[in-house]
Amino acid sequence: MSVTEALQDEVTMLWSDEGRLATLSAAMMAMADALSLSGTEAVEAALSAPGFNFAPALEGLDDRQAHRILLEQIRTVAPGALDAAGWARLEDPRLYDTAMMLLAHDSLGLMLDALGEASEQLLTLTEVHQQTATGLRLAQHLSAAVQGQAVLLATRAALPCHMPREPDCASGLAKALALQMPGLPWAGDPWPLTDIATALSGLCPLIAAYHGDAAWRLADAAAALVVAAAKGQSQGNGGRAFGLDVEDALCRAFEDAMAALVALNRALDRWQGSRVDEALQPEAWQMVDAMLSRARAVMEESGAGE
Repeated sequence: MSVTEALQDEVTMLWSDEGRLATLSAAMMAMADALSLSGTEAVEAALSAPGFNFAPALEGLDDRQAHRILLEQIRTVAPGALDAAGWARLEDPRLYDTAMMLLAHDSLGLMLDALGEASEQLLTLTEVHQQTATGLRLAQHLSAAVQGQAVLLATRAALPCHMPREPDCASGLAKALALQMPGLPWAGDPWPLTDIATALSGLCPLIAAYHGDAAWRLADAAAALVVAAAKGQSQGNGGRAFGLDVEDALCRAFEDAMAALVALNRALDRWQGSRVDEALQPEAWQMVDAMLSRARAVMEESGAGE
């Protein structure tokens, strides 16, 4: 199994029912901390107890009842952990959107690793062919990969939590989950979702140069995410969480993105240049050399930041 295929498996695990519920649980505990609820430690201990039964909550994911079922299960194990008001304050359906942003954050991180693999391969190929027309074409693909990494990184860094039902705890919730604090509720302006779609679709021209079918599937998935987000907004959901259709569209977009990156890296592994290649003029060769220098600098900076 290649490195990129292993990363693809991690994305699949993130978006599995178990991964989604684990992420929702993490968002719920962060909410409890942000609300400064007494008894939070007892709630967390109950949730992490070896015999805790997650099966009912897993069944409740598709109808958005998992958070309530989780709370009921916790109350069974630790009934005195919170008072009635405390339990009620954690029944916030916006937690699903916050959990969705956490899943997107981690998925983008895995995509960055996969695209980094492609960038390294393109860098090596460009170095080998840098004085030829093939090298000039490869340098353009390398530029697209490096730019794609920058866009994915910026998109991930900007992801916000959903504005909770109690806005005063938004800052604490965002900080606990390493997300941004939203300036406004974004149910009526689903920019985090459309930003993700834009970032993913921006990779399509690069991927199409090596695997057209994978690029078209990714383009379709990104477009479907925009449609799902627009439908969710047009339904006037106000403070309610987006529906499962949006989450499914986001899941599909990341799954198709990782499949496309697997196809890209596999194609680069097998890539062979032309037997006869035209030599570049000095001016063009200098452009390729400058791109190589920029790419090396970006990769070194990215590696230092990990």
